Amino acid sequence: MYRYKKLMVCLNLDEHDLYLVKYAGLISRMTTSEEVLFVYVSDSFDIPEEIRKIYPQLDAPPEAMVEKKMQKIVGAHFNGYKGTAVTFKIMEGPRLGMLISCTKKYDIDLLVVGYHPNDSATADWLPEKLARKAFCSVLVIPSNTTAYFDKILVAVDFSDHSLNALDVGSAFAKAAGIDHLYILNTYQVPIGHQKTGKTYEEFADIMLENAKSKLRLALSKVDLKSVGIKPVFKKDKNIVGSIRKFSESLGEALIVVGARGRSGNIAAILLGSITEGLIRTTHKPVLAVKEKGQGLNILDAFTSQ
Repeated sequence: MYRYKKLMVCLNLDEHDLYLVKYAGLISRMTTSEEVLFVYVSDSFDIPEEIRKIYPQLDAPPEAMVEKKMQKIVGAHFNGYKGTAVTFKIMEGPRLGMLISCTKKYDIDLLVVGYHPNDSATADWLPEKLARKAFCSVLVIPSNTTAYFDKILVAVDFSDHSLNALDVGSAFAKAAGIDHLYILNTYQVPIGHQKTGKTYEEFADIMLENAKSKLRLALSKVDLKSVGIKPVFKKDKNIVGSIRKFSESLGEALIVVGARGRSGNIAAILLGSITEGLIRTTHKPVLAVKEKGQGLNILDAFTSQ
């Protein structure tokens, strides 16, 4: 896949990393990646002098110890594309800002980050913030996720961002040997429909037909790469819940959604909240597709932790 040649994987140096590294290997093979950059960010590597006196063995550079640990887990669990260059980067500073900065500095196409839904230590919602602010697409992998999927669900709202998601979703399906995509649109009956003289059921039918028409138009603009589709339409006020419930019915599935950067309009804010809501509540991998370079100003990244 032409979009994702340079991957960046954010490690935590904990027991969840092996799942993240294995999934990164799967994506590397699918995208025939040119490079995978494994990164670790620490708030500080400083060791108090009184601790150094008690434990003199800590005088060894902490960055060297961290890189050795990173190399060990990657060496044991990363099975990426054979032509991929693997590099390591250890950084010190604010984690969110440093990661966002790296996506731009190293011209990253896809950032892969882990998420531990049941771990209170991740209450800062780093994956959500990265999905919103990074300069590239972001793939969020929940802990204990097997490096495998046999279904792909693309959630659409018929925006240009949805077209990007369909493009990437079909490319992933083609690379994975999956013959069709599930395309889900969640629609609602607008408040005040009574003013039209139509019943709730009648207007629900109108909204459904409108959604079907929009999907036909959207599909005419996208090259699905000979991948088939299974369109699904759900009437539900809770868009995040609708996507999550349907994805759960699919088993081993990858969720693909279009994501905007910071644009200031209401539609962008709503779509961003849907992506973040999925990341926060689902136990499926979520790929937030962005146009490369669409993200947060670097200064804002460091000041909006």
